[in-house]
Amino acid sequence: MLGIVKISWLGHSAFRIESASGMAIVTDPYSEKTGYAFPHTEADIVTISHHHYDHDNAAAVGGAPRVIDESGKIVIGSITIEGIDSFHDEVSGSKRGRNIIFKFDVDGLAIAHMGDYGQPMTREQRDALRDVDILMIPVGGTFTIDHAQAAEIVRELKPKIAVPMHYKTEDSTINIGPVGPFLESMPVVRKRGDTIELSVDELPSETEVWVMEYL
Repeated sequence: MLGIVKISWLGHSAFRIESASGMAIVTDPYSEKTGYAFPHTEADIVTISHHHYDHDNAAAVGGAPRVIDESGKIVIGSITIEGIDSFHDEVSGSKRGRNIIFKFDVDGLAIAHMGDYGQPMTREQRDALRDVDILMIPVGGTFTIDHAQAAEIVRELKPKIAVPMHYKTEDSTINIGPVGPFLESMPVVRKRGDTIELSVDELPSETEVWVMEYL
């Protein structure tokens, strides 16, 4: 058995990813202006895809984590992190600015968090994400790609697991769409609770969408 990686959804676009050795990453911690109450959590690393209130609240994460908010590749302990440049909108960032896709290598699992991705996919981005096992992708539209664009990216990249994020829930106060339309276009959808644990040898053979609950 390879190392077990633990992934928890904290709501909106925030996830906690913990390696087998206990090193933890939190992605895009949010302000409570989102409507969610950010749960108490600690981490060694925080990644910020862009500096908007619903993705940029590193102060909410305990443990004095190292904050990464730039593109490029870095190795911290056993985890490799690659930040891939992208835009928050379809007009080269002129409406909402830049965005960073973060790709993590954690115990052999390639995990990508797309942040507030809002553009047509470029060849460079596509090549960088070709080997992704777990893709965390926004599906709510308005400020990001919508459900149809997200579904097209999933079909193109063929991750083993796609995890939808950044959509309307009963707690969210942001004007974005629900997850339903995205799920309707996906062939295999599974409910997985608020935390998943898996290793490389437990990945599905074909793409599945795992719908998580938030802590």
